[in-house]
Amino acid sequence: MAHLHDSSFRSLTRYEEYYLAGGDLFFMVDHHMFRVHRYFFERESSYFKGKLATPPSPGATRQGTNESNAIVIDDVKAHEFARFLWVFYNPKYSLYHASVADWVAILNLSHRWAFPEVKDLAVRELEKQSMGDVDRVVVYQDNKVDLNLLIPCYAALCERDEPLTAQEGRRMGIETSLTIAHLREMARRSPNDCRSPAPANCHGKDLLSIVRELFEIPAPLEDDVAPVTPLGGPVITVL
Repeated sequence: MAHLHDSSFRSLTRYEEYYLAGGDLFFMVDHHMFRVHRYFFERESSYFKGKLATPPSPGATRQGTNESNAIVIDDVKAHEFARFLWVFYNPKYSLYHASVADWVAILNLSHRWAFPEVKDLAVRELEKQSMGDVDRVVVYQDNKVDLNLLIPCYAALCERDEPLTAQEGRRMGIETSLTIAHLREMARRSPNDCRSPAPANCHGKDLLSIVRELFEIPAPLEDDVAPVTPLGGPVITVL
């Protein structure tokens, strides 16, 4: 996060939907000014709780308290930040309907800024959505999502007829790609231990067990399954 320079201040536009009367925290994102409520950031994020608690330098104003010293967020588009804020200001209490791209953006930001409840929500919603196996692997790995959720994707990539393409391999990374290649070889071995070009001979629970073993994924604990909880705070009137 950078500091707000005069040239940036002159070129910015207030983001109408999330420039809220009564908001006490200012962000500048992609040349747009946001005014929201500090409460959500202090309550939900250990990152922002620490950042907002840091006392200002002698004679300086606490960062984020007005437009001239707004917290500047780099490498994020205004519409992505707005979608992230929507999680807190969603008018349909506890009902969250958004596209895959929106939930991926929310997941990215919640992981980056240590919003665990928002991250869990994004993962739950993405689990309801249709995504390509490689896409899901990349998104979940990048955001350190529980790898138990990727076991079906790894298995599907093992069972499909086509091997991984070079592009897919680059996206998932060399370690994941090599492990999947090894899985494909193991799944296609014939009973006499010779590799077969035919479709995978190993399916179902046996394949899932091999996936778990090769990727060294521990079994989930019961405590890891969190209930769905609304993220809204106290009722805030948007004027």
